[in-house]
Amino acid sequence: MSLVKQTSPAPRSVTMEDVARDAGVSRALVSLVMRDSPKVSPAKRTAVLEAAAALGYSPNRLASRLASHRTNTIGVLFLDLHNPVFADIYDGITEGLAGSGNQVMVAVGSADPGTELEAVRSFVDLRVDGVLLAGYTGTSADLAGALRGTPAVVITRELEVDGVDSVLTDDFRSGALAVEHLYGLGHRRIAHVDISDWLPYTARREGYLHAMEQFGLEPQLVHSDMTERGGRAVMEQFLDSGATLPTAVFAHNDLTAIGIMEALASRGLSVPGDVAIVGCDNIEVATSPLIGLTSIDQHAGQLGRLAAQAMLERVAGTAGQAVTRKLEPALMVRRSSDPAA
Repeated sequence: MSLVKQTSPAPRSVTMEDVARDAGVSRALVSLVMRDSPKVSPAKRTAVLEAAAALGYSPNRLASRLASHRTNTIGVLFLDLHNPVFADIYDGITEGLAGSGNQVMVAVGSADPGTELEAVRSFVDLRVDGVLLAGYTGTSADLAGALRGTPAVVITRELEVDGVDSVLTDDFRSGALAVEHLYGLGHRRIAHVDISDWLPYTARREGYLHAMEQFGLEPQLVHSDMTERGGRAVMEQFLDSGATLPTAVFAHNDLTAIGIMEALASRGLSVPGDVAIVGCDNIEVATSPLIGLTSIDQHAGQLGRLAAQAMLERVAGTAGQAVTRKLEPALMVRRSSDPAA
């Protein structure tokens, strides 16, 4: 004899129709109550809420958001989450969105245009209300196609896309500011460790090259990646090559600059005695007394807050044509380029 296990059917979810029937009102009125509409009398509101509580009804927030054509979700695409500057931007974004009722959905592009566009398309398919892109490396045309009209704000780079705002620090000025500082200290052999042709960082190289030309100096470019390990490796290779050591180095970001400092220390060379170092981004670790890295402050937190504000204006429909907000970088002098150190 075989035994058949009897299973109970899954309990049916309570619907607005159930609440309306118990409260003796229409479904439309129940919907008004759930949306906190002021167009409902106190008596009927009480009847609906009591019926909902008795039945254990809880509104489907996602469904109601979709019905209103809003999901209260903002997609945020980051170039890299290993670099603390993007964490600072993220903090600024969350501060800027605080109190707006919006949630954040995060993806990482890894400086790969294909991965970036795939993430943007996924955001759009999930019907986010807008997309923030911090460190986007692709083209304007590709981004416009992936967004399909979804509001967007690009951070750290200026793009020409209809309806897409840009929030950035003047990276060209950042590169020039580093050279001006080092030149003022008496340095004439100033190398720049850049990141090849990765956007949006090419503007820092352009600022460096412009300032070197203005001072009549011979530029020296060395390529690396965005990491501390990359900075250490590129300086070790330079030292092993036997080439004349520059008296100062401007690194395209702080992590790379810290790696360069580590490589110099491992060979018994001092910073800034043998080589002065300037980084860019002014991440928190740069301020540590143990590191003391001179850096160009990009105001990352403020970039995030401005981007969030621009996004809220876009979503609310109060923004007009695309706007670019550009911040002035600030030189933060510390031990790594202090001749008195």
